[in-house]
Amino acid sequence: MVTRVRHRSNRVAALLAIFLGLFGAHRFYVGRVKAGLIRLGVTFVAVLLTGITGNLLPMSLVAILCCIEGIVYALMGDGRFNGKYVNGAAASSNGGRGAADYVICALAVAMMCSYGAIALQPTGSTVPEQTPVPVRDPAPVPAEREDPEPEPELDELTATFIDVGQGDSTLVGLPDGKVMLVDAGEASASQNVLDALDAADVDTIDYLVASHPHADHIGGMEAVLAAYDVDEVWMPDVSETTQTYEGFLDAVENEDCTVRRAVAGAEISSADAGYDVDVLAPSDGMQSDDMNRWSAIIRVSYGDTSLLLTGDADASQIVEADPGHVDVLKASHHGSETGTTTEVMAATTPDTVIMSYAEGNDYGHPDQSVLDAVAAAGSKAYSTAANGNVTMVSDARTVTVAPDHDGTITAGESAEERAQREAQEQAQREAEEQARIQAEQQAAQQAQQQQQAASPQDDMVVVTQTGEKYHRPGCRTLSRSKNTRTVTRAEAEAMGLGPCGVCNP
Repeated sequence: MVTRVRHRSNRVAALLAIFLGLFGAHRFYVGRVKAGLIRLGVTFVAVLLTGITGNLLPMSLVAILCCIEGIVYALMGDGRFNGKYVNGAAASSNGGRGAADYVICALAVAMMCSYGAIALQPTGSTVPEQTPVPVRDPAPVPAEREDPEPEPELDELTATFIDVGQGDSTLVGLPDGKVMLVDAGEASASQNVLDALDAADVDTIDYLVASHPHADHIGGMEAVLAAYDVDEVWMPDVSETTQTYEGFLDAVENEDCTVRRAVAGAEISSADAGYDVDVLAPSDGMQSDDMNRWSAIIRVSYGDTSLLLTGDADASQIVEADPGHVDVLKASHHGSETGTTTEVMAATTPDTVIMSYAEGNDYGHPDQSVLDAVAAAGSKAYSTAANGNVTMVSDARTVTVAPDHDGTITAGESAEERAQREAQEQAQREAEEQARIQAEQQAAQQAQQQQQAASPQDDMVVVTQTGEKYHRPGCRTLSRSKNTRTVTRAEAEAMGLGPCGVCNP
């Protein structure tokens, strides 16, 4: 059914109401100006109210009452009224006045009926849709409908893996201009995230994703929420009692953001936008005390290209999520051996692998097994520690990846491994120092022995047990001495003895 509003009928009814009102204002024409003006004023107010409210009732009541008043006065035979509109002489004789009365009454009744037919009908009416008649050669007329919304203008998909030290943060510029920030590193690295947002000319963050509650992923989000308007916050349905996590929740509440559950099957953005942002994990009903296993795994697809963000998910979860081929893989858990394995590389077949960690971290990231798996798959590896910020750009057909600077990725070692290595190195240094000291002592002894062996006999002197001098052998002053012994001149001088003045040794 099609509804049409009769605006034209309203205008006709308004004109009739004004005209009908003149019948009740006849006194205006016969000299009773005040009464006539009052009636015309009431009619005008009724017309004005009808125009404002869209309701014909005020105008109808006033017009009909004025009309009735005109009929009554006409039937009563007001002489001045008849004298105004009918020849007075004729009215006085031959019943002219009565004829005028009947004419006025007839006109008033006719106008009332006309007005009632218009004013009392509904302002809207319905007419059935016409069934089109088929013709041999139809010339269809396009049906009236709203213009479809224009297709969104899409640009490039970009992803910047921000160097936040030992943590994760990825800024994704979606093809329709929307912004998604996945994680924000430790609180101490929040300025790195803010600088990246500023460099990308971000005004509003459409999707803020907390992959899981660990501080190296959500620590910088308080600063982000304080600096930017955020439309939606996505996070897994798990909580932690840390001060960092509580502060993050308070910041989300203060900003009054819409919070959505990151769970397998959820769509952050559907294909209607011209690209997909899908949550592949954690699974609904996840039960685990390991916060890493709650990590949101997110796949971003644009045309023939794709990106997989994995948080700190376990390798088995990534394989079970069945992400298929991706052009760029963010290595799970900062390059840990638990996050990126040969099975993961086989399940995703990435062209490029990005690892986010701090140089010299205490966790041994990246593990040598990860570097071996990436190399065996023929993938290109970058890391924020070696290359700074790493940026991916997709035009829906091809992907390019560019680091801030060149660098070499080397396997890390854990704090325990480092302690063991340092202990071994310290023990080796101490052993080497002890060997050096012993060698020096042995060398000194050998030198002394060699010196003694090379010393001539005349360097040997004779000393007495109580004497204060040393003598040449055969000195005449020793003739009475019984307790004598022979030492080197150096030994005698070392005992504080001086040379004999007789033999002058």
